[in-house]
Amino acid sequence: MSVSPPESVAPTAPQRVAAPTTRASRGWITMFTLAYVGINIAWSGPTQVLMSPQVERLTDGAPWFFSATSKETNLAVIGFVAGIFALLSTPLWGALSDRTASRWGRRTPWMAGGMVVVAAGLVATGFAQSLPAVLLSWVAMQTAINAVISPLSASVPDHVPVAQRGVVSGWYGFAYTLAVVTGTALGTVATAVWAGPLGITVGYLLCAATCVLAMLPFVFSRWETPLAPVDRPPFRFAELLACYWVDVRRYPDFGWAWLTRFLATLSTATALFYLFYYLQDEVGLTRDDAATGGGLRVSDGVLVLTVVYALSVFVTVVLAGVISDRVGRRRVFVSASALFISVATLLMAFVPSFPVTVLAAVILGLGTGVFTSVDFALVTEVLPAAESNGKDIGIINLAIALPNVLSPVVAAVMVNSLGGYTGLYLLSGALSVLAGVLVYRIKGVA
Repeated sequence: MSVSPPESVAPTAPQRVAAPTTRASRGWITMFTLAYVGINIAWSGPTQVLMSPQVERLTDGAPWFFSATSKETNLAVIGFVAGIFALLSTPLWGALSDRTASRWGRRTPWMAGGMVVVAAGLVATGFAQSLPAVLLSWVAMQTAINAVISPLSASVPDHVPVAQRGVVSGWYGFAYTLAVVTGTALGTVATAVWAGPLGITVGYLLCAATCVLAMLPFVFSRWETPLAPVDRPPFRFAELLACYWVDVRRYPDFGWAWLTRFLATLSTATALFYLFYYLQDEVGLTRDDAATGGGLRVSDGVLVLTVVYALSVFVTVVLAGVISDRVGRRRVFVSASALFISVATLLMAFVPSFPVTVLAAVILGLGTGVFTSVDFALVTEVLPAAESNGKDIGIINLAIALPNVLSPVVAAVMVNSLGGYTGLYLLSGALSVLAGVLVYRIKGVA
């Protein structure tokens, strides 16, 4: 995002893509939801319960720029470097899909290709036997996943009229949450059935297979109307570079929507980055690799929290979208959800016990359900132009990608140097409150 584009590449071309007016069918919404479940399983299983113990096992004597003793530092390095590649690729894939004229449509070819690379990256990460190998394969996966997510997200403003976007956004949030539960469950079951490194590898393989199976119906549905080659914008390098900005002086609501999503996402990303280690080192759950049985394992604890969180999200995520459509208001829902998230992080900051963490998961889920559904609907209403939906959604998604780059660094600094987990969760709560306040700077949406 930039303050102002160069005048020579300012968007002056006439709009070539009409805004949708026909309501999306139930079949389309179902396939869209399933595809979004699949692509989010690809990252949720590894980041929730697979990569943390994998990094911990490979930390001993780690080479190069990795720490030989600190699992937290090594996980942060992998998250930061992969996040940089995800950050750079997010708007690029969307911009390229905007100008794709194929018989399969603008978005589908990128989603299909990205799906294949994502699956291959998961398999490679699962078989990695060193931290550099984990890093390289995870970078490939994180880069390719945005070739799916940016075009998939752009399909909503492409295909769904404004009056229906709250409902569709609710299912979008439902899909995200279901994916987190499913990915966590796949990883937890794999590590419970197959002990040690084999369980981690099987977990990655299960996530890859489930991702592909869930996405295939949407990829093959041929829902898109192809862009005629004559309507494709001409390729200019300057315009390709411009895919990383929107003129926020010309579109201030877009800028405030971006900042609101960035702060809310950074809040939850920093709070959850070390969840596995928080449960192990602060709450005191049993290590997954403990020689003797007894007590709740860390990965089991993560699964319990994820299921509780998901059930709470399901209570609000679709309902909030429906109510938001009916009353025609978005900002009050986003603001209220941010306050819920801050309460959850404060509980984790001051009471590191498993029952209280479960309560925090309930509150976090209720707030996240509202935020996920209504904020996405709000975002689709501040996009500058229909023909650049992919690029602009990609820039909006930077508000998710950038926190995922920063959260490893922020979390590592807070935990190691600035107050430990208490400081981390206090910061997370403050960021959420700020997001709830700044959403009211958006003037074009009620």
